Amino acid sequence: MTGAELVAAFVEKFCFPKVFLVTGGACAFLVDALGSNDATDYVCVQHEQAAAMAVDGVWRSTGSVGVTFATSGPGATNLLTGIACSWFDSIPAIHITGQVNQRESARTLGVAVRQAGFQETDIVSIAAPLTKWAIQVTSVAELAETLPHALSIAQSGRMGPVLIDIPMDVQQDVCTPEDLETAFTLQETCDEAEPGCTSAEDLQDAMAGFVNEAERPLFILGAGLGLSGTARVVQEFCEASGIPYLSSWGGMPFLDRSREHYFGSLGVYGDRIGNLAVQSADRLVGLGTRLDNRQRTGNPSGFAPFARILVVDIDGEELGKFAHCPEYTTMRFDLAEVAQALPSASGCQKRTEWVAELVNARVQLASVEESAADSAGMSPYRAVPIIQSRLRSDAIVVADCGANLCWVYQSWGPGDQQIFTAGGNSPMGYSLPAAIGAQIAQPDRQVVCFIGDGGLQMNIQELQTIVHYQLPINIVILNNNGYGIIKQFQDAYFEGRYHATGRGYSQPDFEKIAGAYGIEYTKISTITELDNLEIKDGPGLIDIWLPEDSSIIPKAEMDRFLHDQFPYGDSAPLQPIGFEYPERPSQLGTSV
Repeated sequence: MTGAELVAAFVEKFCFPKVFLVTGGACAFLVDALGSNDATDYVCVQHEQAAAMAVDGVWRSTGSVGVTFATSGPGATNLLTGIACSWFDSIPAIHITGQVNQRESARTLGVAVRQAGFQETDIVSIAAPLTKWAIQVTSVAELAETLPHALSIAQSGRMGPVLIDIPMDVQQDVCTPEDLETAFTLQETCDEAEPGCTSAEDLQDAMAGFVNEAERPLFILGAGLGLSGTARVVQEFCEASGIPYLSSWGGMPFLDRSREHYFGSLGVYGDRIGNLAVQSADRLVGLGTRLDNRQRTGNPSGFAPFARILVVDIDGEELGKFAHCPEYTTMRFDLAEVAQALPSASGCQKRTEWVAELVNARVQLASVEESAADSAGMSPYRAVPIIQSRLRSDAIVVADCGANLCWVYQSWGPGDQQIFTAGGNSPMGYSLPAAIGAQIAQPDRQVVCFIGDGGLQMNIQELQTIVHYQLPINIVILNNNGYGIIKQFQDAYFEGRYHATGRGYSQPDFEKIAGAYGIEYTKISTITELDNLEIKDGPGLIDIWLPEDSSIIPKAEMDRFLHDQFPYGDSAPLQPIGFEYPERPSQLGTSV
């Protein structure tokens, strides 16, 4: 068995068996071994970026670790945007790149030239900041040790992608029996949670203290809980104890959002009721949430300024962000074990008045949102719920970025459908290849991709992948003829000068594009057409024409509190419960 065949056998045994790739000279032995193995196969995408995004979608839809192959040089560097999606969102993946023969490399020649072998590129150094581990192996024996170790690293602690760079000579070298035994012996998961971790007992005491001393406690459930498999455990605790809770957008897909004590999402584009709850709470407990500037705004001193905040995460570096904030308490803990650290729900005092106040506020704020949506006519806030209502209960829905992402996540109702996006990197064009990965991994489920007219052009070549593999994906274009989220920013801060978002931006005739690929095209430009829309088995391109000035609502703008989101009414916004706020965060000063 050669090194290349060893990789194929490892994929067969431990990973999703279809590798996403674009072939090339430096990975040709790997591809040949994969294609010659009866239990593995490859999926040819049109761009390596799409391969990395597809395996991100594979894990999100199945929990199986996906693998990419790419050649050296441009093939390897093309992976990076997709790798970054997995890195920021803690999604495990294995990326394998081919490299020039070691005898041709600059390292072997002992010279500091930019490049010795054809397309030789130091992808390990380039990818290192975006992976948990990046390594170039120099022998078959090292490859045999690296494969199981890389898989263990990818799935341990705060998960994420890894990269293995394999020179062509290593791909061709023959394995020993000892190499085979090493490669097929999985390691125990790397224990990354031990150093500096809080005990379950100490975390339980801390959470009990926060809850018991609070008049208005609030939990924030992040993606870290979902990735740990414990989001529903904490949700049940909150329901049983009567504690209101929110989610980040990353945490939202892991929860049953129809439950009594769930009060929406928080953040710049979060729900008005969720943000009002944050600003009203006197004690916050954040579990597995980074509390980044999309959640706390660009002025974090205005985020829950009168509350004490407990943040729990497995990543100590994330917790380091709050080291100089006296109102924050941080604890490093593996949330996979959070069931052992939750206080007794029966011992928590019910906050019925606090919950009733939030329920009343939700009713008042809902009327504001309904009025804004109704006045918009043909709007994304009308389109997205209609499409959701016509999907199967087992549908997998992938949202893209920018305004498209906001419209989908803000208006996606509770249900059994799975929805996800690349929230941290959030690149244009992600949802199309991620949907491809999900559909190939889950062939019996309905898969729908929401994307913007700009985002589709970033990975439009993957329509060929859909056609070639006869994937029944429906692609929904929320078409506002421009980069809507930046246009809205230009409205607020650049007097509506649409440089490079309107002026300079263009799009093709998507009907002709669909026709060229042999994909059924449907244009929706009126409310009647929208109401009569039928979601058929794909592949299909559903082009929903929206007004070019379609806004994201609600949105917290600069020097505005989370509870004071655009669009603004004629009267003052509904004020948080229990605290008196100034008009603007800047009036709080630099610290609270």
